[in-house]
Amino acid sequence: MGGHPRPWLLSLIAACVGCGSSNPASEVQDAGAASANDAGSGDAIVGNPTDAGSGGDGPSLGGDDASRDAGGSSPDAGGVSADGGDAGGPNFDQNGPIAFTTTSAMVQNGADSFTVNIYLPSSPGAHPVVSLTPGLQQTTAAYAPYAERLASYGIIVLVRDDPGLLVQSQVIGADLEYVIGTWLPAQNADASSPLHAAVDLTKVGLTGHSRGGQASLIAAEGTLLGKVVAWFGIDPDDPGTIDGFTESSVLAQTNLGKVGIPTTFLGGQVATFCTPANINYEVLYAAAPSPSVVITAVNASHTEFEVQSACVDCGVCVPMGTANQQVVLAYAVRYLTAFFARELLGVASVGETFQGAGAPADVAAGLVQITSK
Repeated sequence: MGGHPRPWLLSLIAACVGCGSSNPASEVQDAGAASANDAGSGDAIVGNPTDAGSGGDGPSLGGDDASRDAGGSSPDAGGVSADGGDAGGPNFDQNGPIAFTTTSAMVQNGADSFTVNIYLPSSPGAHPVVSLTPGLQQTTAAYAPYAERLASYGIIVLVRDDPGLLVQSQVIGADLEYVIGTWLPAQNADASSPLHAAVDLTKVGLTGHSRGGQASLIAAEGTLLGKVVAWFGIDPDDPGTIDGFTESSVLAQTNLGKVGIPTTFLGGQVATFCTPANINYEVLYAAAPSPSVVITAVNASHTEFEVQSACVDCGVCVPMGTANQQVVLAYAVRYLTAFFARELLGVASVGETFQGAGAPADVAAGLVQITSK
């Protein structure tokens, strides 16, 4: 969640613990959710471990069966062919064919110490990386379907649980700058690290939900400028000082025009307590340079982009949308995966406005609205 950790809100949040959405959560959990413990287990997960599709039956990504079994036909891209495969390529609506494992590592950035959860594809060679920054008070488990889908297509995913109400967005952004700019290269060079020689440092993307979108944009505009090649926002917002409480003394929109990378803004059409219209994804999209795409999730609200059973204090972000939550989460995972497949793996079949990732059908069905510049 984002934008309103006001002092008086602490008591409201305490009263809302466990409230959440009225939408059923069990089916979303089946669609790919993992617990925070799962993200540090080190267990192997073959292809798709959930009901979203089986790993062995994943979509063809180009090349013959032998090359796919070995990790695909493009070693430098972690196993995905740049041509997108047969029949126009996958639309990323289910997990891919690549097995992955999960583990975790401690990171020390000055006085800040935190755990990074790692989703690591098993395919050989150097892999692109996506760092996912959760919303306010949210954990890795709430975004497990995104991480699993990316890893199953050969992209390493790093996720840090949100550090809480009292840590400002620019601090989270500074930690992210350290993880990508310093820690990740060191891990790639360390023979004892599970990330040793597994990272393509020229293909790094960032994503974040809510104030995690703000924090990741601040990082992309800061010392990671030129080191990050793509950014995707999951209903991001850009709060500053609200009722005397400074959530961030730096606004992402201030330097967004200089970010110089492809961006996509996926946002809920329903304005909520956590995402008022004056700081929402549309404000950020307006400040973004070309190329950029904005995807409006029709009748969806802020917390529908998360696994409901893992969403912390979801009841604060009212009103809830009337869109089917499971449908919203499903297409959000698909669009995010397609975006990074295009930008990091070179899957051209995705198209500039997600034509090859189901966008025309979603627009026709009234699920989303899409604009680009």
